[in-house]
Amino acid sequence: MASLQRRKVKGYYYWYVVESRRINGKPRPVTIAYLGSIEKILDMAKNGVIVKKAKSFSHGAVYALWNIALKNNILDILKTSFPQQKRDGLERATSILLSAIYRAIYPGSKNEFAKWAAKTTLPSIVKFDPEKIDSQHFWDQMNGIDEKMLSKAEDAISKTILEKYNITPEKLALDYTNYFTYIDTNNKKSGLAHRGHNKQKRNDLRQFSLALVTTKEFTIPLCSHVYEGNVNDVSIFPKYLNQIKERVSKYSNVDNITLIYDKGSVSKQNLKIIDSTENKINYICGFSMASCKDLYEIPKNEYMEVSVKGKDILCYRLNKQIWGKDRECILTYSPELMTGQYNALLKSISKKVEELKELKEQLNNTNSRISRKAGDVDTKIKKILSGNYGKDIIQIDKVGVRKIKNINYYIDREIMNSICDKYFGKKLLITTQKSWSTEDIIESYLDQYNIENIFKDTKNAHHFSVRPQFHWTDPKVRVHTFCCLLGLLLTSVLKKELYDKGICIENKKLIDILVGIRQSYLMSSDKKKKWGVDVKKVIEDMNDEEEKIWNCLKPVLES
Repeated sequence: MASLQRRKVKGYYYWYVVESRRINGKPRPVTIAYLGSIEKILDMAKNGVIVKKAKSFSHGAVYALWNIALKNNILDILKTSFPQQKRDGLERATSILLSAIYRAIYPGSKNEFAKWAAKTTLPSIVKFDPEKIDSQHFWDQMNGIDEKMLSKAEDAISKTILEKYNITPEKLALDYTNYFTYIDTNNKKSGLAHRGHNKQKRNDLRQFSLALVTTKEFTIPLCSHVYEGNVNDVSIFPKYLNQIKERVSKYSNVDNITLIYDKGSVSKQNLKIIDSTENKINYICGFSMASCKDLYEIPKNEYMEVSVKGKDILCYRLNKQIWGKDRECILTYSPELMTGQYNALLKSISKKVEELKELKEQLNNTNSRISRKAGDVDTKIKKILSGNYGKDIIQIDKVGVRKIKNINYYIDREIMNSICDKYFGKKLLITTQKSWSTEDIIESYLDQYNIENIFKDTKNAHHFSVRPQFHWTDPKVRVHTFCCLLGLLLTSVLKKELYDKGICIENKKLIDILVGIRQSYLMSSDKKKKWGVDVKKVIEDMNDEEEKIWNCLKPVLES
């Protein structure tokens, strides 16, 4: 409850809007806004009833995320999963949840938290003084949380959410990504941070990797695993598969689950592992056609057309022996994929032609020191034409026998068109779900793009972002990633609540709309009050979109 408070400063009285909050277990008035002298207040009230906005705070997002967490007992789960500890009047679980909400809305550094929180109603909702919450506070609260504790909390939260919203995890999407860090090369405290193939093209920095399983519905993150940045997808898959089976079995029957993943996790050994009796789990996965090139020979006019989510897709279904086992296969053809591959081919061919042009100019230049020996020139040409069908499409005529004086080249358009028609736009899926319809298999696999969108969100620097990440030890890197994913999960649950009321909205847009919903402290004259002035908290005027979202969520959050 907000109220007025008079304070004496250097012999003069000034007025403040304050709100009582419990800090370190004791009630304490926290200043919301400075009003000035009594003369200033009386001047505003002299014409009768006055209404003045004392201060305005961002309210919708922090209120929704905090209350959806309470509604689903997430704070209690964090309390039972992590060791009990208090810092600056806040329990460890509360600090972790505050960090998750912060990452969901404004993924800044821990040092920026106090400044950000002071502009929101979060301190008023949770009852804490933001000025006391600095980076050291979060570091202290993150200490002592290990990987097993995080998995325990994640599994308990997943079980609660799935049961609460009656979501059956029959189809789970699996994917991987990595995040660059600023951990110094000479820092030996982190075993996670290594240099590797970085998806943000920051190969100059050390990175850690994240494997994640999400539900097909609403892309709710369930089971995450943070691992070394120099381990590729194929290598981590067997280890993570065991984790998935063990952890998901705590809230679902693994025999009823279908795991969906792309060809980056596929190898002969990995298929053998997932097909084995002790590790058996149903799956749909992408598969490289390099191991069954004869499938390229199937002409497109033999493909059939199926409708997936209102879109017609060409496909061809067959059973084929691959790596010593009969497998259910579906070939798909996508004009969009074909166009993308064709454009990439044109770019590659153009680059090769430029390199051949440079080589030709060197051969024609009598002052050039390039070796004209046939073997040396052949080696250069072979290197230029390597990859992307270069040696098939670009035809080379060499002038000279032992010594090459010149080269001529041209693009064989007929061969290029033949290659595009035969190889481009095609993708192969394999699955253990032989009884499923072709439409269901394709739709399930295509839905995997949702988890790719999650990874984009965690790198966009607006909401849910794992970056910036300034932790230097493995436990803190894991806790930090847990907080980011928890913020994402809370938002996905809000999205589910709205979906049940007929509103379909993406996570990023939902947070943007909620951030725009603000709460004000309004001061008005009231003769019944002690000082003749009343202070109330009200929601500011909303636009139609904000009002629609707020009117749907508020009853849910207050129930």
